[in-house]
Amino acid sequence: MKKKLRKVFILVNDPIFVYQHLLPIIDKLKYETKLYIVSSYRSKFALNFSKVKVINIPIKREPSFSDIYVFLQFLIIRIKHNPTLCISFTPKAGLINSLTSFLGGKSYHYFTGQRWANLSGLRKKILKYIDKFIIFSCSKIYCDSESQSNFISKELNVKKIQFFGKGSISGVNIKKFNINKQYALRNLIKINKTQINNLLKFLKIAKKNRYKIIFFVGRVNRDKGIRELIDGFKLHNKEFEDSYLLIIGPNELNKLEYSKIKSLRNCLHIEYIKDINLILKFAFCLILPSYREGFGSIIIEAAASKIPIIASDIPGPTDFISHMDNGFLIKPKDIEEVKNSLNFFRENRGILKEFTNNSFKKCCKYFSEDYVCNLFVNEILKNI
Repeated sequence: MKKKLRKVFILVNDPIFVYQHLLPIIDKLKYETKLYIVSSYRSKFALNFSKVKVINIPIKREPSFSDIYVFLQFLIIRIKHNPTLCISFTPKAGLINSLTSFLGGKSYHYFTGQRWANLSGLRKKILKYIDKFIIFSCSKIYCDSESQSNFISKELNVKKIQFFGKGSISGVNIKKFNINKQYALRNLIKINKTQINNLLKFLKIAKKNRYKIIFFVGRVNRDKGIRELIDGFKLHNKEFEDSYLLIIGPNELNKLEYSKIKSLRNCLHIEYIKDINLILKFAFCLILPSYREGFGSIIIEAAASKIPIIASDIPGPTDFISHMDNGFLIKPKDIEEVKNSLNFFRENRGILKEFTNNSFKKCCKYFSEDYVCNLFVNEILKNI
């Protein structure tokens, strides 16, 4: 007799989050559950997986009057499908999940960073209250690292939140990222898209200077330290004219702020693409000068690619990076720190190999995709 599978909803704001963090989890859960993904729609990142049903609702990242409509829409969807479990991963999704938790079925939420971490005043109080509401409304709460667990516990005065292994949502596929430049280039050329063609032109120029390309991968907004990165790189580039900056991610800046990127010498911005493993191989280093982070999956992806890493000394990155052992930590919101760290990497090439070797070993030991995913998926399956 065929086993009846339990219905599981995965609720997120943005389909990019699915491609960045959830694919290996989905690949495991879809054979053990009747899996649904509920998310907003983006044509470039349309969700289409075998054995997975996708429901699109227009969840926006920022507060909007449309949130009432989205809440009512999800309310109807949850009543209609009656899932055994709904697990949310992003802030707005977490609130919608919590507000509908009374309908039956279990509601779990997974924290991957706190939007209120660098705010102040009334807005911070409201967002913290919302997170406390999510914590007390959901049956189980998870987060992606020990430092995040400690931070949430202290700031919200709640019990420490469960995390898995040494951190991260789904680990990293080391084989996928540990590739050579020739393989990466061959496969990039096969992707016939305008932004990839622009990237290939950029790589051709940078190749003359042996690919001294500084990578930033993430949402292009203030909280990711993008302003400090632009100004810090500009100062660095005056001393090291053969350095390049590649910014990869969705733009969330206003026109004036974004114009600074467009006018920056030796710089290219492209939207996030699914094949980030093919691009990382051309990085001289990765820099993540964020004000706040979750665990920072791009950090272990860079580690698996044997790329040296600069990151902010904040909860999340510090769960993986130990300063001057397997990477370089900088103070957030500091232009001079950005410049000095980039200069240090250019002036001390010998130590970078030690950083990358240590990061790669740590990645293999604690952050392989199978290991991390199995911890999380087993937790889900034993509770439904």
